[in-house]
Amino acid sequence: MSTAKQRKRKEHRILFFALALVIVIPALVMILRLTSSSPLYPVGESYYNLHLVRFLGQNPSLATDPIQRSVYEPNPYHYLLTFLYTLLPVEAVSLFLPIVLGLACALLLFKLLKLIKVKPNYAAYSIVILSVTPVFIALSTGLYTAAFTMLLSLLATVLILDKKMLSQVFGALSLIILALTSLTGFILTIGIILFLSLALKKVKKTLRTLVFSLIISIIISIPLTLLTNYTPRILGFHSFAFRNVFSILNAEYGFSVFLLILFLIGFIVLWINDKDKVRKLFHLPVLLLVVLSFFNTVARVYASFIITFYCVVAIIYFYKRRWHLKIVRQGTLLLILCSLLFSSLNQINLLIDAQPDKDMLDALLFLRPAGSGDVLTLEENGFLVEFYSYQRVLLDSNSFLNQEYPQMKDDVQALFMVTRLNDAEPLLTKQDVRYILITPYMKEELWESREQGLWFLVKHSESFDKIYKEAEIEIWKYLGVPELEG
Repeated sequence: MSTAKQRKRKEHRILFFALALVIVIPALVMILRLTSSSPLYPVGESYYNLHLVRFLGQNPSLATDPIQRSVYEPNPYHYLLTFLYTLLPVEAVSLFLPIVLGLACALLLFKLLKLIKVKPNYAAYSIVILSVTPVFIALSTGLYTAAFTMLLSLLATVLILDKKMLSQVFGALSLIILALTSLTGFILTIGIILFLSLALKKVKKTLRTLVFSLIISIIISIPLTLLTNYTPRILGFHSFAFRNVFSILNAEYGFSVFLLILFLIGFIVLWINDKDKVRKLFHLPVLLLVVLSFFNTVARVYASFIITFYCVVAIIYFYKRRWHLKIVRQGTLLLILCSLLFSSLNQINLLIDAQPDKDMLDALLFLRPAGSGDVLTLEENGFLVEFYSYQRVLLDSNSFLNQEYPQMKDDVQALFMVTRLNDAEPLLTKQDVRYILITPYMKEELWESREQGLWFLVKHSESFDKIYKEAEIEIWKYLGVPELEG
């Protein structure tokens, strides 16, 4: 067998192994959640998207969230989910769609790396690294808009960099859909395509496609803005905080500290070894994107895909480097392997143990027929409460879009810390709070496992009635407002 065929076969084996990991790891997370009697998805955006699918199936021209009573802004991902849940069995879509999206993203990344002339074995190893990154594992185990955004972005980039006219047309279409799904992702994708087309010397043809996509996107967004509640926004920005950035601190889309170190090593290796001064400059935008990702969640998703190549460069550098002692080389490679394993296992464990569990599900189902009224709980529990209990929450993870959000957040924080009924009643009445959901996490994080703040107040005031307590989850009803109808 020729050397070329052997190399090709080896590349195919690596790619097959990588794609197997892409499928098996998310599937394992979801299966383990199901076997522990927990709902399929961890707490978060998945429940908001499922919540909207329920109502979009009945009314495709939905203008207002029927439960939260907030304005609904159309999103192509929600309509895709609604179509799939209408067409296919609910269980099949819920289980396989996140994995299919992840697999498609992995294949497109592999195609893109080969398109920009990365060695096929480096491209295949990049997919192996991708499969164990915390962001990818998270995106492949839930119904996240970021996963659909990444799919459209990769698809648009691969097609637009292709020489064929038909590919350019479908690439432009993908960009237009991306603009309506995530304006932040759309802007990042345009920047990436321009950067890669400059590196590949395809600027002229690419520029025409990008200008066409931009014009069509603007033309479509104007009537959408006028006729619906669609509002173009650049979202995802936040202040820098370690808990927002690193997966070990349970960030929603978090970096692995070890993978970031590997990225920096790979970046330095490429920078030093590349003798072409012009080509060196093409690595700088990647570094800028990683820096931006500390302040933007969408950029962090993009960066998590891009740094995989640099991580591979770092690992191969350690593998090929001449070591004075073979045991040092073996120890370094073993450390890398263990660190990758720890990074993926940490994320898997976080997702398996994440709320909701069976106890939380039982509490929320109990709340469903309890009567109408706003629920006070942690902001990150909002989507979960809305989906299972059909009750409106005071704050959820989309509340920051409301003009009243700063004042409402201040009121909620004040309520959590209040110990006197005279101080609590004006805030409870102002925000129309009827139910208070207290979880074990709230007891530990807000009140340090001691009866203080609102937890102390509800236990020692006749204005509150405990209507549920199981597994340290408590639901209290505030009796100080008139009964609501409905």
